[in-house]
Amino acid sequence: MYLLISGIRFADFAPFPKQDRNMKSRFCGVVMLGMIALAGCDDSSQHLQTASTTDGPPPSQEILAALASADKLDGKEDHVIGKCYVCQLSMNGKSELTAEAHGYTACMCSSFCRDHFTSDPDDVISNTAIPTASDETITH
Repeated sequence: MYLLISGIRFADFAPFPKQDRNMKSRFCGVVMLGMIALAGCDDSSQHLQTASTTDGPPPSQEILAALASADKLDGKEDHVIGKCYVCQLSMNGKSELTAEAHGYTACMCSSFCRDHFTSDPDDVISNTAIPTASDETITH
């Protein structure tokens, strides 16, 4: 089998002599398997923006209560926290920058905040004061 490019046979430039066709077939097979394996290892859709923090010991009741309170800030109890935890729940988070923590999805405002949150989510959660409705009211 020859590939013609501008009248030049590809086989003339192949790294294997004509008598080593079997070796050439094996080499091409190994290269193809390697390319398929590398392409299959890239699950960028999962790794792209979501980080998981579900490993480790079960959370304390205080952590779960803080997560539930933060979840209620948007008026819905849907296990999605829309405010950035690292920014003390004062910045709106982005749905494309999330981290999973103890059954809740926390939206972060930046990749820096997401990385900081996932490094020790329980520490971030326990050191965040949950704002109340009066905290969000601005008086002039």
